[in-house]
Amino acid sequence: MQPFVRRWQAGRPSATALVVSLSVGFYVAQFLVEMFLTEGSMKGLFAHWLALDGAGIQHGQWWKFLTFGLLHNGPQYLVANMLLLYFAGREVEPIIGPKHLLAIFGLGNLLGGVAHFAAMRSETLMGVSAGVAAVVVAYTTILPELEITVNLFFVIPLRLRAKYLAYALLAVCGLCWWTLTGLEMGPVGMIAGSLFGWAYVKQLGYGNPLPIQRYIFEKRQRAARLERMNADQFLTAEIDPILEKIAKHGMKSLTRAERKILEQGRDKLDARTTPKH
Repeated sequence: MQPFVRRWQAGRPSATALVVSLSVGFYVAQFLVEMFLTEGSMKGLFAHWLALDGAGIQHGQWWKFLTFGLLHNGPQYLVANMLLLYFAGREVEPIIGPKHLLAIFGLGNLLGGVAHFAAMRSETLMGVSAGVAAVVVAYTTILPELEITVNLFFVIPLRLRAKYLAYALLAVCGLCWWTLTGLEMGPVGMIAGSLFGWAYVKQLGYGNPLPIQRYIFEKRQRAARLERMNADQFLTAEIDPILEKIAKHGMKSLTRAERKILEQGRDKLDARTTPKH
């Protein structure tokens, strides 16, 4: 991706750097321990007790919903996740703050684990792909029109708006789920994490409004404007066009909204003619 557009404030701890450091540290510990534990029964010690698997959950090992994010399937997944988290988190954290970033990452990964267990419990899950997906989609929701540069296949530079990165992420995860490929990444969990990251920052007030939100806002604005009109303004702007419609097509042609306008106009006229005491 392109260089950052924001810098962290000097002297303040960075939640993004903390998460990246802890994730790398846990993987190094996992790698070193498994490298020295050569016995077959001990080789998969971490995965046996910490990775999320259906059999473990059925036997009451509920802590695995929290611990599966401490492990990774291999260095390639670790590097990919940490790079995405670093770049996206560095952009998002100065805007929403470290607490919200940690909430998006942690709860997104937890929700991703639950979704993975519900959809494909036979597949063992490790890593923080769901949490990273939540942060990435939060970034694309907060800064949807920001142009970024992505090196396609690490060679071809591709410029696109941030929001299309979220669409591409969801499309790839959906394709992996549909074709049952790349299940070690947890595509179902990544989709769940992405939706959570989007919903979280939306409730914070970031991102472009949804069509239903625009409709509600415009409806409230119109209602407030009609309320501010005096009787003469209301008659000219709202009632006269409706009366012309009645003259041409009859009362049956009126919509429910137009009938409400007539009632509102009648109330304004009554208020104008009623003497004030």
